[in-house]
Amino acid sequence: MRTASPPHSPPFSPSHFHSRRGPSSRSLAARPIFILLLLLLLPALVVPDSTKKPINRCPLRPSSDIDRPPLVLGHRGASFHIPEHTLASYRLALELGADYIEPDLVPCKDGTLVAIHSADLNVTSDVHTYNNGEFQSRARQSPANDNEWGYYVHDFTWDELQKLRVRQRVSESGARYDGYDYLFGIPSFAQIVDLLHEWNTRELPLIGRSGLKRGGVPGAYVELKRSAFFQEDAGISIADLFLDELASHPKASDLLFDHVTLCDDLRFDEYRVPPLVIQSFEGDVLEYLRAKFKERWMDFVEEDAILASGVVESVDEGVNNDEVDHPWIPPLVLLVGYDYCQSTEFWFEVAKLPLAGLGPDKRCLLPTTEEIALNNTSAIARAKREAREWVGKAHSERIAVHPWTVRLEIESERHVGGVPPIFNSAEDELRYYFCELHVDGIFSENVALAQMVGAEGCDVYSTEKKDPKVGKSGPLCIQEEKNLWFLGLSMLAVGGFVGSVLTCTISTMLQKRGMCGANSVQHAQVQRSDSDQLPEIDTALEDEENEMI
Repeated sequence: MRTASPPHSPPFSPSHFHSRRGPSSRSLAARPIFILLLLLLLPALVVPDSTKKPINRCPLRPSSDIDRPPLVLGHRGASFHIPEHTLASYRLALELGADYIEPDLVPCKDGTLVAIHSADLNVTSDVHTYNNGEFQSRARQSPANDNEWGYYVHDFTWDELQKLRVRQRVSESGARYDGYDYLFGIPSFAQIVDLLHEWNTRELPLIGRSGLKRGGVPGAYVELKRSAFFQEDAGISIADLFLDELASHPKASDLLFDHVTLCDDLRFDEYRVPPLVIQSFEGDVLEYLRAKFKERWMDFVEEDAILASGVVESVDEGVNNDEVDHPWIPPLVLLVGYDYCQSTEFWFEVAKLPLAGLGPDKRCLLPTTEEIALNNTSAIARAKREAREWVGKAHSERIAVHPWTVRLEIESERHVGGVPPIFNSAEDELRYYFCELHVDGIFSENVALAQMVGAEGCDVYSTEKKDPKVGKSGPLCIQEEKNLWFLGLSMLAVGGFVGSVLTCTISTMLQKRGMCGANSVQHAQVQRSDSDQLPEIDTALEDEENEMI
């Protein structure tokens, strides 16, 4: 029941209106602060849409979440045991557990790509003596090769090359078995693809190996040899021949480009080696290949698979993330000679190229021969520190590091490129690369040894400094959600801090303003006469209204 108010105090008089319990000036001023906090907290409340996860090709550098040893790249096959660049050498490398086989590709006269290290066939084949000198008239000088004499591969057809047999190239050390010399022929790239496809699809499942968390099935780590030489000497574009062979080989799409749909389903702690990697000493060749892969993607990948996987439009030149937007582009690796890696402009040039990896001459990561010979301990320690920094710089740019090449033979005047005298054996050299420099992979001519050292781990190896951790580089469908939640929590913390500062600041200002207002009211009340005093408020009415609310 409502109680009538006295005549001198009407229900809605100004005095009654100002006496109502409404929001104070402090609470009104605080509302913008809560709105600001709400806006800052919105990113933390955003939940990633799993149906729109990026399609990410298998990265060349495994994520740090992957518990596996560095990659082992069978240098020209298992070339310590069997003559290099033969199907038998590649096959043995696969049997020994290599993550990659590495063919060096050169063109012959009719455009077929074949695997041989040198453009001069006389380095490793019997071309000079074949059939009592049948091909001796083919020897010539090449202005594009400093007028050197040779039996140049692009002067021979594929049919002629199949008649030749090869020998062990590294023979000066005397440590390699030569009983297999001239038993094996020169393989074509098409034959190598067939061999790898047969191993991965028919034979490997019968043998059984570690699953996706360890690396999956092996791939091809292809080098395009001396592109500028072949272009100048014969007008042959080895890059275009390579693209044409990939497009025409019936098994290439299934074998070398299946990562487009395979790797998007991997967890952040699973890994699969990219099935195809392309390397070259010539950066312009890598840039050309990248542009051509973007242009000719339908020649290499089934369109239905691409559309079903949700890969974004392939011709958007404004997007530079090939791993997400152009996953059919294989990882590109720049091979680096000793002089180049020491140059001042090296890292500036690297930054301009679309690289997934660097393949440095191992001398880039070692003390010089003079420093080792003089046993200059300070210079050796400095060289190792600089090597760690070199690898760390590459890792900070999300670039894998794969040095070349580890051999069993001891370095000597007769054998260049063997185990440096700073190490007692190839095992010690491998532990240095794996455990002290933390490289991502190694070119090795003895695959079994590299696998064994990698499997041992680095727990017992004393390192001077660990490689700094870098951002994850694996398929990130789960990792992407982690990053978004981390961003949200970060924004929450920032929002809370900013809101607290603003609240304290505004509250202080209001308190000061309130004190000034109170002093003014007291001064006014002193001057107010008794007749001017405001009428009493009906508190019963106010209590009744509060109960209704």
